[in-house]
Amino acid sequence: MAIGAWGRGVVISGGTGALGRALVARFLAGGDRVVVPWIVKRELEGIEAEESEALRAGRLVLVEADVADEGGARRVAEAAPGAEVLVNGVGGYGGGKPLHETELELWDRMFRMNVRTAVVLSRALLPAMLAQKRGVIVNVASRAALDLPANLSAYAAAKGAVLSLSEILQKEVAERHVRVNTIVPTTIDTPANRAAMPQADFSLWTPPAAIAGVVHWLASDAAASVRGALVPV
Repeated sequence: MAIGAWGRGVVISGGTGALGRALVARFLAGGDRVVVPWIVKRELEGIEAEESEALRAGRLVLVEADVADEGGARRVAEAAPGAEVLVNGVGGYGGGKPLHETELELWDRMFRMNVRTAVVLSRALLPAMLAQKRGVIVNVASRAALDLPANLSAYAAAKGAVLSLSEILQKEVAERHVRVNTIVPTTIDTPANRAAMPQADFSLWTPPAAIAGVVHWLASDAAASVRGALVPV
């Protein structure tokens, strides 16, 4: 079910961040209408500047909403009736200490940002997808969920929960015309990561646009037979 005169309706959480803006640009380039929730004013101004033409045309809709909150997720769903694609791209990174030195607040924050947001938005958008018998959910995990590095217990556990969530959700909707897949990126080449790790070899990192291309493919009909996959990027 398309929205308005454009292609599919697409919701991209985390769409104002570095990876998110690449995702937004890729789906807009494919002719879709994209709804992006936001909470950080500085990031909002960045995407407004980059996608001013899509905003003016109504192909990009920005909704102020905390998608870890059910009320915020409902506002996003109302702005994207009949949405066929959900990319759960919002997330956060934190760590650097062994478990016994890691504050419980960090655990709460990692699970709220990386897991709860995906749960709450999926709950908000799934009923319409199931009713229209068409939908795609792409979750964003991390290689840390598989490699399980020391001193990143909260972050790796949260991203591991995203992997489990994706596989369980796919089993629940497998016979109802909705498919769920997960990308598992290594370090993403963003300004924030470069600032945090200035001595790293940036050539080994993955550009956001490359990840966006994979997500866009997973959301396409060309990937209709790909379900419940963990896709390394």
